[in-house]
Amino acid sequence: MVISIRDKMRIMSDRLVTQGFCRRRKVIISLMLLLFFACDVDIYGQSQENATNQQLWIDFYLHYSINEKLEYYGDTGYRTIAKESWNRIYVRPSARYSFSKNWEIHGGLGFFYTFGNSSDSNQFEFRPWQGIQLNWPNSTYISFKNLVRIEERLSYDTSNWESSFDVRFRYKLSTKVVFPKSSSLKNAYVTFYGEIFVPVNDNIDEVYRNQGRAGIELGYKVSKDWRFSLVWNWQKSRSGPNDGFHVSEYIYQLKILKFSNR
Repeated sequence: MVISIRDKMRIMSDRLVTQGFCRRRKVIISLMLLLFFACDVDIYGQSQENATNQQLWIDFYLHYSINEKLEYYGDTGYRTIAKESWNRIYVRPSARYSFSKNWEIHGGLGFFYTFGNSSDSNQFEFRPWQGIQLNWPNSTYISFKNLVRIEERLSYDTSNWESSFDVRFRYKLSTKVVFPKSSSLKNAYVTFYGEIFVPVNDNIDEVYRNQGRAGIELGYKVSKDWRFSLVWNWQKSRSGPNDGFHVSEYIYQLKILKFSNR
């Protein structure tokens, strides 16, 4: 069988693209592992005393696409800690605009109400945020997302409505794996992620502030519009406003997702 010069060049090009993606994927995976272990390091230099708790999260996500570039989305949910008097409800409307296949900007408003904690007062927080996302590298069955965002956190102590303000940086690296359409698992997907949180001044007096988070998600596409997933999350936290980050929190999360178009 004689292979033409054009076919040889196409084969060589495909090989180079595949090799390049594999190298980029190794770099991204190494960065994800670095993020995961960074979540377990006390970046504030405080002593470590092992402690654990378990949380339950139930969240609903709504996505509404206006066109190929603009999407309104948001999430709302309830979070609680087992065997602790700590609860949180929230709603977070957001929007996304795609400049290209790889670049997006995001922004939104978050409203959080924390109640029933061990202190004498509850907490209400107003949290605008802005972010930029790089969708790279990508292939047929695996894709990566890099989201960097800034949050302006305005928190109120509901006992006297005194306020405190801080700015927090977040970086989240996630990868999603899907299965071939010919597979019996064609409607299933797996997502891995790692995220770090870096406050600027640490001015907000709060219980259970996070330092880092990582997790794995098992999802299923029920129909064109509906998806469900179970997520196991782990995060590094603290059990008091003046404590060190010595609490390992294991979070069991149910996510319900609804997609629709204009």
